[in-house]
Amino acid sequence: MSADPPFTNSFLYWISLDFAGSDPADVARFNRFYDETHVPEVLDRYPGFAVAHRYALQIQDRRGDFGGAYLAAYEVESEQAVAEYLAGTTAPGGTRPPYSADPPLWPDLLTHRWRVVYEKVAETAPSTGNPGAIYIIGIEPPAGIGGDELAEFDEFYTNVHMPEATAVGGFSRGTRYTLRRSLEHPDPGCPRYLAVYEQAGGSDEESRATLRTLVESDDWTPGPASWSGKTTPWRLWYRHISVIPRTTSPAGATVRNP
Repeated sequence: MSADPPFTNSFLYWISLDFAGSDPADVARFNRFYDETHVPEVLDRYPGFAVAHRYALQIQDRRGDFGGAYLAAYEVESEQAVAEYLAGTTAPGGTRPPYSADPPLWPDLLTHRWRVVYEKVAETAPSTGNPGAIYIIGIEPPAGIGGDELAEFDEFYTNVHMPEATAVGGFSRGTRYTLRRSLEHPDPGCPRYLAVYEQAGGSDEESRATLRTLVESDDWTPGPASWSGKTTPWRLWYRHISVIPRTTSPAGATVRNP
C-alpha cells in the first residue's frame, strides 16, 4: 500500500519521546515494536489516521536538551478524525482501550516529551516525497498580541519568512502549522506555531552544513516589530527512519536508516 508523504494532510499528531535503553539490541527491539505493533494499533483504532512517519534526533538544540530522541508524526486527514482521537485519548482512565506492551522495554523505558495536535495553515510548495531529514522550529509570537498585529505577524511568517528560509537553506519545502491541542508538553508550554523544513538528502554532514548556512546568512528580511519579538522554544533536526502506512497486517513498517 502506498503511503502519504509527510506533512501533506490537514492535521499532524506529533509525539516526541525518549527511550532510556542504550544497548543496541534493546534499541532495535524498541524500534521494531514501535513500527510493527504500536503504530499499526494506533492506525487501526483511528481510521482518520492515514500514516505515521518516524524520526530520530539528528542535531539537538544548541541551547539545551529540548528534543526527544524520537518523533512520531501521524498524518490525520480531517477535523472529525482529530475530534474522535481527542475524545478517546482524553477519556477517563479505564475507558480507553489499552495498547499492547512489550515488557520491560515498553512502556517502562519510555518518557514522552510532548503529545500535540497541529493544524496545517501554509506550505511553500507541494510535497516531493519523503525527506531524508527535517528541521523543525517551534515559534511563539510576542505575548499579548492580537488583531492587526497578529495578522501582520502571520502574513510576514507565511509570505516572507518561510519562503526565505526555504530558499536560504535549500530545502525542498516548508510547511507551517498552528497549535490545535497540546496534550502533553513541558513548561513553559507548547509553541503556538510549528515550522517544518524538509531536506532531501538528510545526512549528518548535509544537515550541519545547512544549519551553518542558515545561521551565517544575511539574506533575511527584518520583518515587523511583532516578528522581532517572537521566541523559538526549540530548533531541532531529525532524520527520517521509517514510514508505517495503514495496513491490516501487523508487519506494516517500511524502515530505512535503521
